[in-house]
Amino acid sequence: MLRPPPLRPGDVVRVIAPSSPFAEGPFEAELQVLEGRLGLRVRLRGDLRARDGFLAGPDPRRLEEWREAAADPEARAIWCARGGFGASRLLPWLDPAPLLARPRLLVGFSDATALHALLNRAGLATVHGPVVTQLGKLPPAALDHLAALLAGEAPHPGPWGTPAPGAGLVGRATVVAGRASGPLLGGNLTMLAHLCGTPFAARLEGAVLLLEEVDERPYRVDRGLTQLRLAGALERLAGVALGQFTRCDEGALSGAAVAREACRALGVPVVEGFEAGHDDLNLAVPLGARATLVAPSPGEEGPPRLLFDEGAVEGAAAPRGGDARA
Repeated sequence: MLRPPPLRPGDVVRVIAPSSPFAEGPFEAELQVLEGRLGLRVRLRGDLRARDGFLAGPDPRRLEEWREAAADPEARAIWCARGGFGASRLLPWLDPAPLLARPRLLVGFSDATALHALLNRAGLATVHGPVVTQLGKLPPAALDHLAALLAGEAPHPGPWGTPAPGAGLVGRATVVAGRASGPLLGGNLTMLAHLCGTPFAARLEGAVLLLEEVDERPYRVDRGLTQLRLAGALERLAGVALGQFTRCDEGALSGAAVAREACRALGVPVVEGFEAGHDDLNLAVPLGARATLVAPSPGEEGPPRLLFDEGAVEGAAAPRGGDARA
């Protein structure tokens, strides 16, 4: 798996809108997070704010924007403005070759899961992380984590078993105890399910699967997981890391509980409650890079955790926080 070079202050980042349109108001302030907090130079097209119904402009506009960003000789990263829907419409015409020839980071989540699946299949590590329209809502801890991940820093380890910022995530609870290592893949559940049966479906054999969701009723969460299971995508997983299931509850039934029980039946280590997804605290993770899922048994020391064995960028290897056994 190719990993792009680290981002450094002054690097150019191309902001693109491959999915849905966004409100103009707060966007300038959110761009300032890229420029001020992360020290990056933003480059974007004048028609970034285009609107064509539920899309950020017609397919040709969004496709040409992607191609320009991928061909930009100065750009070190491509950052999605927002999610929504539309990226999967472009997949048949997106060529990963320019990003493989000169690896650069892709940052985004939600609808960008389709882009991650394409690039991860092609052999490029990417970053499942905040879109631009989410940056202004991130708490300082999430920005520190994001900055460390993008820069490939090796921060000081936390307490025993706890990954440092940029080196991993801490979950809420073990669902199925055990340890599993493999490429970290996945993203939005609905997008992964909708890619089933297409040439762009994620290849999940041996992977630690990250799942998150938003605004889907519990039965729809089950439907997405059933789709993946019937397609055979969940048969040879190494483990499952369940992220945020935001606004997925209906009455006493929660989407997170539905996902928990469906994944419990897979017979692999499962941890729930990772802060990755559509809540304001959205911690970035490196997709395609190798990770270790630690799901402690009762009485075992350390929290449930996801350790980034490889960072999102070349030369980065996350410290273990003293957990030599992981």
